[in-house]
Amino acid sequence: MTTVCPGCGKGVSDEKTQGTCRICGHEKEVHPCDDGKCICDACLDDMVFEEIIRYCLASESSDPYEIFKGIIDMDQVRMHDYKHHVIVGLALLTAHRNSGFQCDLESMLREMLKRGRKVPPGSCGFMGNCGAAVSVGTFLSILTGTTPYSEDTWGDVNLATAQALIQMALIGGPRCCKRNSMIALKVGAQIAADKFGSRMEIASEMKCGMSERNRECIKERCPFYQGQ
Repeated sequence: MTTVCPGCGKGVSDEKTQGTCRICGHEKEVHPCDDGKCICDACLDDMVFEEIIRYCLASESSDPYEIFKGIIDMDQVRMHDYKHHVIVGLALLTAHRNSGFQCDLESMLREMLKRGRKVPPGSCGFMGNCGAAVSVGTFLSILTGTTPYSEDTWGDVNLATAQALIQMALIGGPRCCKRNSMIALKVGAQIAADKFGSRMEIASEMKCGMSERNRECIKERCPFYQGQ
């Protein structure tokens, strides 16, 4: 399987080898590129996230699911990918801005990126704390300016993450970044509307068409499964 480098448009292999990254210049594990050069995971992710931020800034949609769908349709976003820990919050922030909320969206998106990238891959199973749920709490934290010292909104931020985790846990495993992200989007949009008057609109029927790409798909147990 190959992905497309957002920098040069050439195919980048998922396989790794030892080499020199053409971006950072460091000797490490790298992905061979169809143009004969190599790129490391960190630099490839940096380029992908820049493309995602550009997409969000250009979006006019107030539906976080529509924005999320546009992002995950990018070749560089894998079926299961820690990038979902960031993408959920980016989609919610963008939709909230597009629903009439005045803000410096780019600075908020970059803060979401900085915080979301700190959530480790596999945290849903290894730590009992899915990154897509954390992304909801991070979205609300950025939206409200909440810090560890906040009083009024501290509970709202933590409750948002907890509510998303509960909805995910009630369905059960194994992991699915798409399923958990869609649950998180619904929870985040509802809390933002109830608590902060957000007018973002989210699709009442969200369906996932990626079952064939997910070896661990739970099919009929998933509320977003649309069948084969």
